[in-house]
Amino acid sequence: MSLIAAFSNGTLAQIQQQLVHYGYSSYLVIGVTGCSLNILLLTRRQFRTSSCCTYFKAMSVISLIHLAVALGLYLYTLHFEDPVGTNLTACKLRFYIVQSTAMMYRWCLVIACFDRFALSSTNVRLRSFAQVKVAQRVLPINILVWLVLTIHIPIVYSVRNNICSIFSNISASLYQSVFIATGGFIIPVSVMTICALLIRRNLAIKRQRRQQNTIQGVELQKLQSRRDQQVLIMLFAQMLFYGSTITPLSVMSFYSALTIYNAKNLDRIIRERFLSFLSEMINFLFPVCSFYLYTISSQIFRTELKLMFHSLLRCQWNNTNTRIAPSGNELRNRTVPEPIGSITQGARAKKPGMKKVKSITDTTQQKQQQQQQQEHLM
Repeated sequence: MSLIAAFSNGTLAQIQQQLVHYGYSSYLVIGVTGCSLNILLLTRRQFRTSSCCTYFKAMSVISLIHLAVALGLYLYTLHFEDPVGTNLTACKLRFYIVQSTAMMYRWCLVIACFDRFALSSTNVRLRSFAQVKVAQRVLPINILVWLVLTIHIPIVYSVRNNICSIFSNISASLYQSVFIATGGFIIPVSVMTICALLIRRNLAIKRQRRQQNTIQGVELQKLQSRRDQQVLIMLFAQMLFYGSTITPLSVMSFYSALTIYNAKNLDRIIRERFLSFLSEMINFLFPVCSFYLYTISSQIFRTELKLMFHSLLRCQWNNTNTRIAPSGNELRNRTVPEPIGSITQGARAKKPGMKKVKSITDTTQQKQQQQQQQEHLM
């Protein structure tokens, strides 16, 4: 390897380290904040009755786990020893969690696309799929399926020279590349594209039927379908963004599968790993930016976000301005001073009360004297 190649490889290593330090740090803060806000907003009443929003909420929870495990370990290795490169269990567990959660949130988006297609369909039985209770049953199945389909990762991954990867197993490397390309790109993008075309056709059919109704009926249907249209916009924005972020990673997976039997020198291996790192970094943009896509594309989402912050600020203001009432003993022992100008009036007002108190004490003294006289006579 020449001096120029060694210098370029060292530069690539430095660039990758800086991208991990600053890029992934920003990803983690922005992504965790966005996913947390997604979960809070999508549990509000406005979105709770939408089955598509149920899938969005599940995507946010899974993306939060995905970012915490994947990016958290990247940042941990900048200051401490990499447990993935030294511990076999950590190596297998890290890649298993990252890969399985990535497939889970990708296919949550695919199922959400089918959900919107079912809702726009004229078939009554197909429309019954677009229900919250159906979504609550489908989500555990999706999670279980990808926990099973990614079970090969703990089997084929191993640690060598402080690197966690697939070594000396060309068949396993080829299977992993094809698995990522097909399960993460070809099938999901194809299904989402087909669903988008079918949704467009169904909406065109509904628009033709709507033109035959009265004006009053049209206005009523517009009000009822406004939320579904906003959710559909959120879905389409995610579809486009997902396709653009998954493409570089899929291209690298295809390239790895096609060149897996080629002889490669060290310089080529380092460059390919750097390109794989960049494609992975671009792929992380999808779970990181989901909240901001919702905010940009949906007016209802922005409105609910403002209402949530307004209610939080109002509760905080009420808590800071709440008066703490004194206890009962403090109330009994407390003396309240009177204004100076009202001393004479207060004295005049208290005279009848003082007479009553004096008469009560006189009667009690008389009773005590009578009791003493009776005891003396006895």
